Amino acid sequence: MKGQLKDLGFKKSDIDYRVFTKIINGKLFVITVYVDDFLLFFGRIDDVTTIKGELSKCFKMKDVGETKWILQIKIERMDMNRDMRKLTISQGQYIETILEQHGMADCKSAKTPIAANL
Repeated sequence: MKGQLKDLGFKKSDIDYRVFTKIINGKLFVITVYVDDFLLFFGRIDDVTTIKGELSKCFKMKDVGETKWILQIKIERMDMNRDMRKLTISQGQYIETILEQHGMADCKSAKTPIAANL
């Protein structure tokens, strides 16, 4: 997959070998790859049609819509109208699973020694 992304004009990140970028019509598109899954990041929802069309020429793709979960990370949009352009991510379910596996599901919580929302 990675070689084919390069063939489509995507540039591999110097920092992370799983991240690829491409500028199309002055707009930045980012793809992250994990095994046979990838996420698309782009500025405006209208732009996604462009990149999906290009990718579907080289890859057998299934569009599962907006990402809600990946690699046990929950992704939530903070505003449904997309104006704020902010997401939250959490691994709460994963943490609960680990606590259960180690017999600590009913342990008492402790305050975090850092200011909230920092």
